[in-house]
Amino acid sequence: MGSRGGKREGSGPKKSMSPYGEKTSVIRVPASLKSDVLVYLEPFRKASQQTAVEEASFPQAIPNPRPLLRPIYSGNVTAGQSRFPSPAQDYEQKMLDLNDRFIANPPATFFFTVKGDSMVDAGIFDGATLIVDRSIKPKSSSIVIADVDGEWMVKRLYKRSGVVKLLSENPLNAPIVLEEGQELVIFGVVTYVINQAR
Repeated sequence: MGSRGGKREGSGPKKSMSPYGEKTSVIRVPASLKSDVLVYLEPFRKASQQTAVEEASFPQAIPNPRPLLRPIYSGNVTAGQSRFPSPAQDYEQKMLDLNDRFIANPPATFFFTVKGDSMVDAGIFDGATLIVDRSIKPKSSSIVIADVDGEWMVKRLYKRSGVVKLLSENPLNAPIVLEEGQELVIFGVVTYVINQAR
């Protein structure tokens, strides 16, 4: 009859099942801040189901931003030769949620600040704020945020016949032609550009 004593294989404390790879604690947070807390914790989560290593280093967006309501004039503003309509004419006070207007997919939306003038002919000036959507599939001619060998840039994507380029919108800047061995990661597609009025 065999001995019943001794340590059995597979017995003892189980390996942590925490997605963070360590012991966790239960805390209570205000419901309105739950999304913010989860976004903060996400970079610490083990990327066990991550399909691309570079994804883990990218920032995470807040999935449910709070509404940002501002008043909007219901009439049109003329940019042609005719005069502006009277402010009292066809006026109706409405409220516009800027998130609804400019952000189609909140969890995939990010803001970037531009430094430089390589995209001026596309209306992107130094200091502009870019609204970038990661859920949009980039195509040739899309303006994108790209990571080339660790350097982040905003460029127009060119893909044709196996050739990939990143084009500037300034004749003083030469195209960036991706060569074998270079790593290109497209972070997202630029959907809107916010420039200061000049």
